[in-house]
Amino acid sequence: MNKRLTLTIVLIGIITFQLTAQKYRVASRSYKTELKIADRFYAEGYFYTAVEYYKDVVRQDSTNRYGTFWLAMALLKSRDYENAEIFFRKFYAMRPGAKENTKRWELENERIYNKGRYYFGEVLHRNGKYDEAIEQLQKFKSTYKPKDETDNMLKLADLEIAGCEYAKNAPKAKVKIKSLGRGVNRAYTESSPTAIADSILYYSSLRTDGKYSADTLNFFSTPKSKLTYALYRSIYAGGEWMKGRMVENKDINTDGYTVGNGAFNKDLTRFYFTKCLSVDDDRPLCNIYVADYNNGKFSNVKRIPEPINEKEKYTSTQPAVRTSDDGIEIIYFVSDRPGGPGGMDIWYFLRSPNGDFKGPKILKGPINTPGDEETPFFDDSTKTLYFSSNGHPGFGGYDVFRSTEQADLSWGPVENLGQPINTGADDRYYSRSTDQTFGFVVSNREGSVPLNGIKTASDDIFGWRNFNYAVQGLVFKEGAEGGGALPDATYRLYKIMPDGSKMLVAVDSVTPAGVRVNAAGIPTGRKNDGSYFFKLLPESDYVIEVARPGFQSKFENITTKGLPDEDTIQNNINIRKAQYVVKGRILEEGKPESVNDALVTLIEMFPNGMEKTVYYMKSNPYYTFEVEMNKKYKIVVRKEGFFAKTEELNTSGLGNIDTIRKDIEMAKLVVGKEYTLQNVLYEFGKATLTESSKQVLDNLYQILIENPTFVIELSAHTDNIGSDAANMKLSQARAESCVKYLMEKGIPKERMVAKGYGESRPKVPNTTEDGKDDPAGRAINRRTEFKILKN
Repeated sequence: MNKRLTLTIVLIGIITFQLTAQKYRVASRSYKTELKIADRFYAEGYFYTAVEYYKDVVRQDSTNRYGTFWLAMALLKSRDYENAEIFFRKFYAMRPGAKENTKRWELENERIYNKGRYYFGEVLHRNGKYDEAIEQLQKFKSTYKPKDETDNMLKLADLEIAGCEYAKNAPKAKVKIKSLGRGVNRAYTESSPTAIADSILYYSSLRTDGKYSADTLNFFSTPKSKLTYALYRSIYAGGEWMKGRMVENKDINTDGYTVGNGAFNKDLTRFYFTKCLSVDDDRPLCNIYVADYNNGKFSNVKRIPEPINEKEKYTSTQPAVRTSDDGIEIIYFVSDRPGGPGGMDIWYFLRSPNGDFKGPKILKGPINTPGDEETPFFDDSTKTLYFSSNGHPGFGGYDVFRSTEQADLSWGPVENLGQPINTGADDRYYSRSTDQTFGFVVSNREGSVPLNGIKTASDDIFGWRNFNYAVQGLVFKEGAEGGGALPDATYRLYKIMPDGSKMLVAVDSVTPAGVRVNAAGIPTGRKNDGSYFFKLLPESDYVIEVARPGFQSKFENITTKGLPDEDTIQNNINIRKAQYVVKGRILEEGKPESVNDALVTLIEMFPNGMEKTVYYMKSNPYYTFEVEMNKKYKIVVRKEGFFAKTEELNTSGLGNIDTIRKDIEMAKLVVGKEYTLQNVLYEFGKATLTESSKQVLDNLYQILIENPTFVIELSAHTDNIGSDAANMKLSQARAESCVKYLMEKGIPKERMVAKGYGESRPKVPNTTEDGKDDPAGRAINRRTEFKILKN
């Protein structure tokens, strides 16, 4: 592409001499004179005018080889790819006549037309004729002789061939593209769209000011006349973009400058843009500016300082803003300054929160090439840089590519976005909305407004939208799908990112009033009827989460990969109860009758040993609790006149049930009654507790914990072996050992009375009826008991 066109995104040079040329054309002028004039205009970059003169030559002499070739070249430079192919074909179909010097043809092929097959291949590439393009490019490579080591034509041919090979089997993006219409697009170039939400669009278009037309060719009386472009604003209303109006701010749209390439920062408080001015060598020089922005008003316009901008030497243009978490703005931009691998490369500079600028630095990695990289756009949500390039394989000309920043801050592989975003025309200024569903692209593809009868001459703004994919369904209780959908659920949609992480992209929840709302709390208008609906992106993986009180959260995978057409996926989800109902009666031990008005307490037990009271109620005659799955609880029952009772409950592995039946028996309590603690044993003749005895006392400890008002007497008894005094002393020591153990576990001393009775209170005789020793009787008498003194 012409460098002038590349930098300013306008057809300034191509149009400038249109009137001058036609004004002084003379019908009787010979075709040789016409050819000289055509060559002059071509050399100066005025390709439209050159086309008209070359056409006159070919009309006068259809066999004129020189005129036919340069007409094809001028048509290519004018971006009239269709007609360029016609005249390239005509040129390569020509053969020397009988009277023509064959060696002269060969010499011309070597000196004048030696790059012809490369450009013919480029045109065929752009026109989608990939096999023919490869054939012409291979022929070019077989005959072309580089002038020196700086001649990169063979590398460019390899790049074109690689692009053709890619394009033959390139996947198609699942998007729909449509021109923004005549409210925005005119016959001249529109470019650099930047949107606020989906209703306000700022872009660059021809500055008419009542002097020029944006719909037909403009003619000038002097070669010094220039077209300039200005910043415009359009509103989306009634299903279409309204006629754009030039921004009325002289600091933005300054007379004599071409203005465009706007980009907002994340919070819409700053607007970066460029102003371009033709310098003496007819080379546009662009600088980046920044303005404050507030509710549609621009103010405090300032030029970014050097060395980011260069006063005379190099262009700085096409800013794109990225905002980091610490408030630093990273501005990617395009420049032809030294330090990059190609002509136009992507650079970046930083703006600190206090307004200081730092940089610039070249963007390292696989993005920049020896070709041109332009029109960057950064998507914050995916950390992806989109840009256009003619230095990566594609469909011809400029294609849109992307590269995603990796975890180590390097840039990932460069990917072509494929058709229909990319075509054989020049496709640039790609952008996308924050929800990834729509955006813009600028292109001279067919469908743009023709200029001077050329379908692909003018850049227009196109809007793209994803294919409409969605997922919807109903939520049912597992095992009861025929019982109707479950309302009151919260639905969350996560997108699976390239690194495998999940990003929350949408929420549909319900308020206490039963109103369904999105993540921002805005009502969705959907009924609370157990249904859900989410829009999806093409070629993406998702996870849907369903959460409802009393049920386990459910996660289901959904993908739009491989879906050929627009579609709504139907996906019903069954969720399992996350809570069981524990229900039962409180019974007196050994009797069928219920114990009413018992206090039943549900306590959750945590793995770290902590406990939390969840709920309590009185039985009448049943108790009921809701408990969650995969947890441990204990149920404590208390009632005056009964021993408190504790039952543990583990809700893991219970399967697909709803209700847990758990009846609990309570032992009747009698104040003053002695209760024997079985198997409290001591070392022979000592008061030392055995380990098994401690386990029995742990049960008594639990009783005291469950019944915090109990005051007990803890008594020890012996058999008749030994003296009365010795047995009395031993039993007192043993009773005190029991009390001491319980005190060590936390039972207050004042709740226990240690009493040793020796052999004075046998439960059964120590001897048989005939007076002989009875070991069995003595074993019963060697016992430890407790009785409740006070409740």
